[in-house]
Amino acid sequence: MSSPEKAKGFMGEFKAFIARGNVLDMAVGVIIGGAFGKISTSLVNDVIMPLISVLTGGVDFSNWKIVLKAAAAGADGAIDASTEIAIRYGAFLATILDFLIIAFAVFLMLKAINGFHDKLKKAEEEAPAKEPVPPEPSNEEKLLTEIRDLLKARK
Repeated sequence: MSSPEKAKGFMGEFKAFIARGNVLDMAVGVIIGGAFGKISTSLVNDVIMPLISVLTGGVDFSNWKIVLKAAAAGADGAIDASTEIAIRYGAFLATILDFLIIAFAVFLMLKAINGFHDKLKKAEEEAPAKEPVPPEPSNEEKLLTEIRDLLKARK
C-alpha cells in the first residue's frame, strides 16, 4: 500500500473513530468535568479555605508550608521568592479537599442515576406481562376452517 493510501486509510479510520457517539459523549463529559473542576476548586479556595482559616485563628491555610531553603536576596537586596524551596502541604491539603468534593458530587450523581434505574426496573417488574393477542384470521383461513368443520361433521 502506498503512503497516500495509508494516510487516507488512517485518516478515514480516525474520522470513523471521532464520529462514534461514545467519543462525542466522552468529549462532552471531559469538557463538563473540567468546568466542574474549576467550580469545585473555587469552592475550596474561595469558600472553604477562608472558613478553615477563621477557625484556625486567621492563618492562611493555603500558605502552610515547611521551608527547606529560605528565599535568597538578590543583588539589589530584594528577596526573590522564586528561590525558596518548600513543601507546601497547605496547597496539597486544599487539593485533597477539592478531590473529595468532586468524588462526593460524582457519588451523588451515580446514586441518583442508579435510583432512576431501580425505579424503572421496579416499574417493569410490577407491570403485568400482556399476553400477545393472536392476529385475526384471514378470509382464506376462515374458509378453510369452515371446510374442515364440515368434513368432520360428515363422518
